Amino acid sequence: MRILLHPGFHKTGTSSLQRGATAQFDTLAPRLQLMLTPDLIEAARVARHYSERLTQTDLDRFSAEFRRAVADRDSSDRRPLLISSEVLSGHLPGLRGVKTYAAAPILARSAVEVLQRYYGPEAQITVWFTTRNPETWLRSLYWQNLRAQRLTEEFEPFRDRMAPAADHAHIIEEARRCLGAKAEVETARIEDIGPDPLGPLGEALRRLGVATDNLAALPQHNTQPENAAHDFLTLNRSALGDEALAEAKRKVLRRYRRAEQSDS
Repeated sequence: MRILLHPGFHKTGTSSLQRGATAQFDTLAPRLQLMLTPDLIEAARVARHYSERLTQTDLDRFSAEFRRAVADRDSSDRRPLLISSEVLSGHLPGLRGVKTYAAAPILARSAVEVLQRYYGPEAQITVWFTTRNPETWLRSLYWQNLRAQRLTEEFEPFRDRMAPAADHAHIIEEARRCLGAKAEVETARIEDIGPDPLGPLGEALRRLGVATDNLAALPQHNTQPENAAHDFLTLNRSALGDEALAEAKRKVLRRYRRAEQSDS
């Protein structure tokens, strides 16, 4: 049995993969088992806590919650299993004091150990990280941080401060070291996947040996609207209260989405 564990990174096509898989679930179901963030709510919550505090207690809780989620599956089902949730690497860097993906390799090892115990030694487990050009990724990270909290920093100092989070290669090497022979660790640059009409979903399916026929091309999801970062920065620097600020941000997003729909 093949298992592909895709724990991010954030802002590397994860939303496109997960929404695409959900939208085409009926077509995929005979070929593939899926576990996405809604199937991992408690494990994802504890993974975020672990990335904040890096305590053994939180890691043990993550292992227990991930084990409960996996136990809902039939261990005798031999269809390939795709597990995709960027939250399995913890918080988005920049939130809740998290500055890097230091938690990701340890969380991946814990998840792999759970999968090995449940599916047995015959399971072929691969941990697959999607990555992105560091500068482009940092710009996307900046936009997401502006959207999620009251960040008032210009991009340049934010980029300098958060640059270690963009060193995905270092985290991937740490994952290889942590996992050893427990699982293969593979990567794909989202820029290289771009021409594929199925995007990162197509790449994931190929790595699992799953046929891609009769699947519709995927639209991009969670893309950054042009000028949205400037709009959010202006709002974050305003005197609006927290509730009014949140509503103003929602209005900005709705405006951009309407504009996108009218252009399509």
